[in-house]
Amino acid sequence: MIDYVLAVCLILLLPGRALWKSLRKEQQPPNRPKAYLKTGSLIAGLLILLGYDWWHHARSLVALGLDVPLSRGGAVGFVIVAIILFAATIFVLVRRLRGVPQQHLSGQAKVSASESIPRSRAELAGFMVLAVLIGVGWEVLYRGFLLWLLVPHAGIVAAICIAAFSYAAAHGYKSRKQFVASIVSAFLFTIAFALSGSLWWLMLIHTTLGLVGGILGYKVASRKLR
Repeated sequence: MIDYVLAVCLILLLPGRALWKSLRKEQQPPNRPKAYLKTGSLIAGLLILLGYDWWHHARSLVALGLDVPLSRGGAVGFVIVAIILFAATIFVLVRRLRGVPQQHLSGQAKVSASESIPRSRAELAGFMVLAVLIGVGWEVLYRGFLLWLLVPHAGIVAAICIAAFSYAAAHGYKSRKQFVASIVSAFLFTIAFALSGSLWWLMLIHTTLGLVGGILGYKVASRKLR
């Protein structure tokens, strides 16, 4: 029963709520600490419910993609992460050596303009905790759990489509570009999990992207506030 309650929340309620809020377009000043707490509590609550359900039915964590010891797919995933990190480090070092033209900072400025980006150190601390919860929690729920539940009933292709579209919609609709980007990234992560069978490397990527984005956005925003 809990399985289906979680599925309804992830596939229908959370995406529907996010899209409805996007359509209303309320122009209220953002309360970031409250938003961080609200989202974090939601993820934590869903994870606790899933954890109880898994413990109650004595299911293996491997079924959720939490493979211990690491599977071959998980090991390949970490090799991919290492290559990405190495390439990103080289890219940043080369840009610093050459000097970064001012126009290249426009992307960071757009990030800092997001309502979810922290503007103070206290907000940054809350954002970092939330980034970890998002990187771990949504991967377990939208990738590990949903594919485990849907594949036996709908098949792998349909399960990937449902999980990816649901996760993308749960981000809301801010613009066509943002929505398409959410769909593309959701499909990439879901397919990557389906191929590897491991979530550890995807959780690392998801969490790292959130933390780096928040820190860079905070630095740009804090400079503007001075």
